[in-house]
Amino acid sequence: MNPYIVGIFVPLIASLILWKSNTGKKRGLPADVGGEPGYAVRNYRSTSLAESNWEGVSTLAELFEQACKRFTYKPSLGTRKLITREMEVSQNGRSFEKLHLGDYEWVSYGEAFKAVCSFSSGLVHLGHKKDERVAIFSDTRAEWFIALQGCFRQNITVVTIYASLGQEALCHSLNEVSLFKTSSLLSH
Repeated sequence: MNPYIVGIFVPLIASLILWKSNTGKKRGLPADVGGEPGYAVRNYRSTSLAESNWEGVSTLAELFEQACKRFTYKPSLGTRKLITREMEVSQNGRSFEKLHLGDYEWVSYGEAFKAVCSFSSGLVHLGHKKDERVAIFSDTRAEWFIALQGCFRQNITVVTIYASLGQEALCHSLNEVSLFKTSSLLSH
């Protein structure tokens, strides 16, 4: 048999066989959780929705605490230091900021949990109570996550506010949250 024919047909046949075997797999099945159908899916191997991965865990604060106990020394939150920042102009004339970042520096689950507990204690010290609301005005970053989990530990509702909202939406969000209790807290 001609080696050129073998070189063409063997990979072609192997590709067709592999392609056919992958087309029938379902990775997710629609799940009825209310609302519009098709937006929630579950694993095709599971017959019902998962309520919790760990026994006795029913809140996000409990879930984070269990993860920290289980993976205490494993890396959890990674950050990268800003080395340089420069403005570049694309071919269509729009300018954008290009960041040059350093290597990842990791905080373990245990260290993150300690920071979350400290933040949570600070909220109590400032007088925040259960079922209050707090706005976090920050880009998504490790400190944002620590603040979020600290609020969850005290059962405080979190409203996330991003700089991209614009002034009108920012003012509306801050008024809805009732963020400042007293003017003396503004200086801290």
